[in-house]
Amino acid sequence: FPRYQIGESLIPAFMRPMEELGLTERMDARGFERKYGGTLVWGNEQIPWVFSFIEGGHSHAFHTRRADLDTLILDRARELGAHIVEDATVKEPIEEDGRVVGVRFQVRGTDTQNTVRAKLVVDASGQARLISRRYSEVTWHPELRNVAVWSYFDNCERLPDEEYTNILIEGLNEGWYWDIP
Repeated sequence: FPRYQIGESLIPAFMRPMEELGLTERMDARGFERKYGGTLVWGNEQIPWVFSFIEGGHSHAFHTRRADLDTLILDRARELGAHIVEDATVKEPIEEDGRVVGVRFQVRGTDTQNTVRAKLVVDASGQARLISRRYSEVTWHPELRNVAVWSYFDNCERLPDEEYTNILIEGLNEGWYWDIP
């Protein structure tokens, strides 16, 4: 940790917890690019539709490199007193009275399982869904079994003027794409 992930284009609602954690200035200092809205090209007419984040109450969000964002949040958690365990694998949830109250984990390279308890346990295992798989069956919607392809491009032309940092989402006959500057 941090691990490589494709970049992250944050939504404005993400800014409130970042402000509460005192991280917005650090995000600027790291050079995360501010974005102020988005541009959609969708439907039969293919006429661009532009939206501004300020209409929803926050003026901006950020485009980030995911590993940099993860490091920023993890470092702040340490500063605020969180006990961080890295290079570990969660083995199973600990359940009491029908709710998850902790997890058993193993640090890589050891044979010992450790236990940690918390008032709130969040399954942040992503698509692995470690805890949720144990308590519910994963049911895929047949029309949502899609494939995503991503890449980075250099020297691409951006949208003009006020749309310069906008995400661009465009619908095509066989799918859609999302362009993050």
